Amino acid sequence: MANKKPLNPGESPAAFCGVHMRNWREKAGLTLDDLSGRVFMGASYLAQMERAERRLQPELGRQLDQLYGTGSFFEDLATAIKKASRHAEYFADAAEMEQLAASLLDFAPTFVPGLLQTEAYARTIIEASNPYGPAERVERLLGARMERADLLRRENAPRFWAVLSEPAVRAPYGGAAVMREQLLHLATAAREKQAFIQVFPFTETPPPMASMVRLMMFTDAPSVVYTETGYSGQLIDDPGMVRRYQESYDWLRAVALCPEASLDLIESLAKEYDES
Repeated sequence: MANKKPLNPGESPAAFCGVHMRNWREKAGLTLDDLSGRVFMGASYLAQMERAERRLQPELGRQLDQLYGTGSFFEDLATAIKKASRHAEYFADAAEMEQLAASLLDFAPTFVPGLLQTEAYARTIIEASNPYGPAERVERLLGARMERADLLRRENAPRFWAVLSEPAVRAPYGGAAVMREQLLHLATAAREKQAFIQVFPFTETPPPMASMVRLMMFTDAPSVVYTETGYSGQLIDDPGMVRRYQESYDWLRAVALCPEASLDLIESLAKEYDES
């Protein structure tokens, strides 16, 4: 059976969770389809958790505890796994979901998206967001962000589309050298088809999406929207709201500079730093 992926419970928190989820389900005499009907979640989604491909959420943990009579075991386990993430707590779920997505669509009004950031640029943004944080926290967040970028270089990489507002590519975060490197990195990603990049110009009025927005699309699950502002993030799975964000994103892509013109602008901005 496809779900019977062998797991070593000592390998990782996710593997430990997957083994116990599977063991308790089988002990209760339930198939994945049976469990799906009890907790109102898709069998494929549950299977991914049992294979340690997706993290258990506290809400589902509570349901499992009630179903199996395990006290608060699964809820506590889900909470501990979330706290152990190398990402900011509010982003941990979205970081996991992006690894499973077939398509990622980003709108970045202020900064270059994390998946496209260079290390120096990312360090600048993370340090500014954690001015009083210990150095080890900055390094942990930086390492996690750089690991995320590997997603775009893997063989089965998701299709990634990024609409960047013009201020995001013009603001010299970190200084001239850092921004030049970042712009050249964007140009390379576009030329190597790791990402489709468009710049949304000053001259156009964007839809009311002042914060970072990401649409995540999956082959075996409904689309989800992630929004982030300041020090918080939110996952939105309501179909009506997801559809509205999709419509706004389609409009952004239609009005933004085409990928070729966007690449020309990005490379010309990088050249300006050479000449300064």
